[in-house]
Amino acid sequence: MAALAQSYETFERPGLVMAYKMAAAKIYKGALVGINSAGYAVPMAHGTANLKFIGIANETVDNSGGQAGDRSLSVTKSGSFVMKANAGFSPTIADLGKELHAVTDWEVQASASGLTNAYKVGTIVGIETTSTGSAGVRVRIDNYSV
Repeated sequence: MAALAQSYETFERPGLVMAYKMAAAKIYKGALVGINSAGYAVPMAHGTANLKFIGIANETVDNSGGQAGDRSLSVTKSGSFVMKANAGFSPTIADLGKELHAVTDWEVQASASGLTNAYKVGTIVGIETTSTGSAGVRVRIDNYSV
């Protein structure tokens, strides 16, 4: 194959926010989002098999009454977000840098203990309180979302 001999448009897209077709589900703004084996966006949950973490939902979209692919969801793929610490996980500053696993679409824990599927969603970069007043951690998702 020959090298370029003229300008080539690569259709750059920064990739920080992407749209994904949804499964027949409701996904809330701020949720950890994965894609299932069929390629549709679903809420992250350790009990659901074959998920790949894709990022954080930018909006609430309800496709629970529709067919898979009927609606799309805007997902942020980079940055840091405050998620709820799962019951039994009491994060401290000694946990900074640890990897986190999704328990539900908004709860995380540092250990894979008790999880059916251990989906890694990021690293702890801070200990903070969630917007609902619960104990939480600031999670950096860079390099964890596909």
